[in-house]
Amino acid sequence: MFSLSRCIGMSGASWLKRYQYNSNLTHEGIKLFSQNQAHGRAHLYHSNRLHSKFKLCRLKMSSWLREQGIQVFRACTRQCEFIAAQRVKRSIQIFYLYTRLWDEVALNEFLRSIRHRIARNTSNFLAGAVGFTIYNWEQERIADEEILSYSQEIEGLYKLKDLTVVCSKCHLRLIVDGKQPEIEYCQCHDVKCAVKKAEQEGSEWEPFIERQDMLVWRREEKNASGLYSYKVYGSFDDVSAEDFLQVQIDIDYRKDWDATAKELEVIDTDPKFEDVKDSCSDVIYWEMIWPRMFANRDYVYQRRWLYNEETGVVVIVSKETSHPKAPVRSDTYRVTTYWSYMVIRPQKNFYEPGIEFVLTYFDDPGVNIPSAVTAWVAMSGFPDYLCRMREAGKNYKSYKMQKSIHLISESMTTTDDQEDNLNVNNETSDQSNETISGDIEISEETIDLKSFETLKFVEKESDITLDETKKEEPTEAQSAQEDTQGFFDYLLFAKLFA
Repeated sequence: MFSLSRCIGMSGASWLKRYQYNSNLTHEGIKLFSQNQAHGRAHLYHSNRLHSKFKLCRLKMSSWLREQGIQVFRACTRQCEFIAAQRVKRSIQIFYLYTRLWDEVALNEFLRSIRHRIARNTSNFLAGAVGFTIYNWEQERIADEEILSYSQEIEGLYKLKDLTVVCSKCHLRLIVDGKQPEIEYCQCHDVKCAVKKAEQEGSEWEPFIERQDMLVWRREEKNASGLYSYKVYGSFDDVSAEDFLQVQIDIDYRKDWDATAKELEVIDTDPKFEDVKDSCSDVIYWEMIWPRMFANRDYVYQRRWLYNEETGVVVIVSKETSHPKAPVRSDTYRVTTYWSYMVIRPQKNFYEPGIEFVLTYFDDPGVNIPSAVTAWVAMSGFPDYLCRMREAGKNYKSYKMQKSIHLISESMTTTDDQEDNLNVNNETSDQSNETISGDIEISEETIDLKSFETLKFVEKESDITLDETKKEEPTEAQSAQEDTQGFFDYLLFAKLFA
């Protein structure tokens, strides 16, 4: 009993302690839960309060923007107008400044500063001025080796002719773009035209045009964006090599028969060849007329020609250059890619009619044109230009005769004026009158004899009379028509033989 009650007492005490412990834990958990719940409510309260404040601020900002939007827009507009006004004002000030630079005071100041700079750098300035105004012929001169390398051009063209326009079976001519009279063409059925044969042989020169007494090949230049260089072979039996050479180098005569040459002048001559008869080297400026919708094209190129009496061959080489006497102009387009070389060989001698020549030519006029249009222009304009050049060679002697007669008439007019002046002075000196009148009579007789001999020579040597030459001269309407020809007539064929 004692032990059981004791045990029951002990177990009751332990149960009581455990119950008290569990109740304490429960109270602590409830307390912690209540605290956490309180913190969560406080956090939620603060977040809701911040959100409400942000929302209120946003509402106030939007309402302010709505109220002040017009004022803000006006302020931005005023700022932009202010900046634009400042820029316009600055531009006007700059314009006014540049206009005042040419005033007398500003010009004097400019000249004074130039004088000070020249005084400080006299040696450098003189060296630079000499280098600017003198053309360096030693570096720019066309070399003798280049001239001589073209002397066999006609023989090379014979090989090209056999390769491209001659049948390998019957050795007769192949058709290029049409049949020409007095030429026997190939009748082989399995032989194609000349263009197809050139493509088959892999020749870089393609037969292009065939006309009476002339053949034209063309070759596409690699770095010229579809432009072609041309090689012309001609055989004229009514023009001498001397006259044909003068047609190429006489710039006064070129302005007479070529209506497209607006300006053509020699601006410099190589001093090495001033006293040489069979060779010359010049720098030439040439402005060519283009239609009104385009700017005129101008060229500055060096031209050197050489006549070899042993072989009887004339070589003319031209290529672009730059010269201080011909700066780039704003009203024209400067052609910077240009070269040509021509070889002339007489059939008998240099002074009798009958020549054959080869011309190879290329330039870039600075206008992009489709190849089909270029081909059409070449086929229509090339032969016409060569025919006009041929006529110019035939009429060169009559041109020289007319020029000499004109010079004689001018000299006679000058002599008459001198005679009138001397007659006025005769009243003061009788002795001087006799002497001077005797001199005048001698000069008149001499001039009359010279003019009579010249007119006789013209009647014997020239078949073209003065009336016929006047008929051949173009009228104003014809010149205007030539000047207003289309763009394509001026593109490739009015500038071959400067």
